[in-house]
This record gives sequence, C-alpha cells and structure tokens, in this order.
Amino acid sequence: MDLTLVVVPYDLGREGVGSGRGPAAYLEGGAAEALRARGHDVEVVTARRSAPFGSELEAVLDVDAAVAALVAAAATDGRLPLVLAGNCNVTLGVRAGLLAAGIDDDAARGRLATIWLDAHGDFNTPLTTETGYLDGMPLAMLTGRAFPETWVRLGGEPLHETLTLHAGGRDLDPAEAAALAASRITVVSGAAVRGRGLGEALAPALDELAARAGDVRRIAAGRPPAHLHVDIDVLDPDVAPAVCFPSPGGFTQAELLAAVEMTGARFDLRALSLTSFAPESAAASGTMECGITVLATAAGVASGVPAATRR
Repeated sequence: MDLTLVVVPYDLGREGVGSGRGPAAYLEGGAAEALRARGHDVEVVTARRSAPFGSELEAVLDVDAAVAALVAAAATDGRLPLVLAGNCNVTLGVRAGLLAAGIDDDAARGRLATIWLDAHGDFNTPLTTETGYLDGMPLAMLTGRAFPETWVRLGGEPLHETLTLHAGGRDLDPAEAAALAASRITVVSGAAVRGRGLGEALAPALDELAARAGDVRRIAAGRPPAHLHVDIDVLDPDVAPAVCFPSPGGFTQAELLAAVEMTGARFDLRALSLTSFAPESAAASGTMECGITVLATAAGVASGVPAATRR
C-alpha cells in the first residue's frame, strides 16, 4: 500500500520539545523501514509552522494548516496518511485535510466517522477545564464546542457527535466527564473494557457507529470511511510508560491492536493519527515499539491484508 508518514514535530506549537520529539524518535527507531519491510511504499513528509510562535492556539492552528495540506495531498494521491504528532490537536489538521481531499462528499459533509482511543477525554472547554491545558480540548474543538472559530480558520467543518466514538478513557476532569456523558458521542470507558473485556465492550459500539455512518452517507454495502486517532497513552503505563500523562487501567498492547483490527473490519480507514510519545523516558524503547506496531497494524488493516498473512 502507498503510505505517507506525516511528521509533526510540535508540542502545542513548540518545535522539538516534549512529546514533539516523539515523531522523530519513531523515525530514528525504524518506523518507515518497518512499514517498507511489510511491502508498503512509504514517503516521509514534515509539517512546518509558517510563522514564529505567538500563542499556543495560534501556533497550533498554524501547524494544523500545514498538516491539512500534507494530508490532503496524500489522500488526493491515493496514499494513506499516517500522522505522527506530539499532541492530539493534530486531529484538526487531519480532518481538515481529509475534507479538502473530498473524503467527505457534499452529500455527507461533516459525516466522516471518527474513532478516538485515549486515556483522557480531550473534551474540555475553557469553561470546564481545571488547568487551562489546550491539549485537553481537541475533541471538543473538533465538535465545535471549544474555539469554534478554528473551523473557519482551517476551512473544515465540525464533527457530528453521533459519528464519533471515544474509547479507553479513564482520567477526565469531573465537568469534562459530565459533558462527554451528556453528549451524543458514543463512549466506551476504560472501566467498561476492564470489566467486560474489549470485544464485548467495543464491538457493539463500533457496529452501531458503522451503521449510523453508512446510513448518513447512503452506503448500502461496504465500509464507511473513518479517521482513527490513537493517543498512545490509551495503553497501560506498564506497557507504554513513555507518555506525558500516564494513567493506570489502560489497554494491553494486544487489546489496542485488536481495537485497530476491529475498526478496520467495519470502516474504510482513511487516516491514522498517533500521538503523545514522550521519548525522554528511560523506558522509551518499549513505548516506541508499541507505536510502530500500531502503525504497521493500521497499514495492514487499510490494505486489506489478512492479519494471519502479515509479516
């Protein structure tokens, strides 16, 4: 399959610091080579901020505009964008790029399904946040609940909450948790996965999401398109400790890979974003290997190669 690794070396708009070092670490750890070894054609491109850092929000939107252009170019050329980034706010650029490439047609504008795997809700707004942390808000920004002007800037449209699934969450601010529960987003909590098992907790939610996505796009057969977002901290810290905000009770690696496979069985994967690897940790190598395995699994799923036959 033709793949484009979109490297986004920023942490809240600041280049090469914190989790912004994660994308380069993936490349140095052999991410591109691992994908090529599985028979994929891989190109590597890097998103660059166009202006000096001013404020976090301005810098984030600047970076996302660059991401959108690279994702749109890849998708238009028939390549699968695999986006390596420091922060989850990169998802705004990914969505804007897919929209620009026509993944959402005019009859179903804003109806691209989104599956969000994350230890955190990322659903805060300036009114609910306890810390003011901007990267606690990207899912709220995507749905137009926080900083709705971002979509005017990026030329896209907000997500439909009914076509969004959040899974693996276990560390949310109280007001954020209440807002997520009251939203129309399908939520599969980390506690549900631990209590009922991944298959029983996640599979029905994915089935319902795929049915809704197919209905709004008038898809009688086949899989509706989707963007899969993986914050690597959805994994338990025992598995992936090199993250900015570790939270116990997370997925095992096998569960995360199964979640990717389950998503690919129901959706036509049009982009993957992978975030929040903080490589400064002494235990970074294990987290990096998990991330590279996620990339390879997503590429295999998107290419339609059966899991049993993948190298």
